Amino acid sequence: MLKILTVLLSVFFVNACSTIPSGPSVLVLPGTNKDTTVFNNDDLLCRQFAHQRVTTSTIEPDSKEEGQQNYDISYIQCMYGKGHRVPVPGEIMYNTEQEWHSPPPPNMPPPPQTSNPEQDANPSQ
Repeated sequence: MLKILTVLLSVFFVNACSTIPSGPSVLVLPGTNKDTTVFNNDDLLCRQFAHQRVTTSTIEPDSKEEGQQNYDISYIQCMYGKGHRVPVPGEIMYNTEQEWHSPPPPNMPPPPQTSNPEQDANPSQ
């Protein structure tokens, strides 16, 4: 009974310390004009890249979640670099609307100067 308990506890502790993910936890879609074969090849290369980054990192992740996050970041960077569509968190979205400012009317005088630029450049004068 003690032997079985020792084996079960050792398996539990080894599993608890395992931080290497088996794959990405994010959905990446093929990029524009990318066929399935290209996508699958890139997916395989990026999984290998992410696995290598996580396993050769000098900083050990504190948890499975942190290990998975590090894997996902490397995987997303790789797939994005190959031209595929990757998830983007909502808080990173930028406002695409631009404000339109009409040009100044013709023959408008320049704004008044509050100081002399030449005097600012040579304060000894």
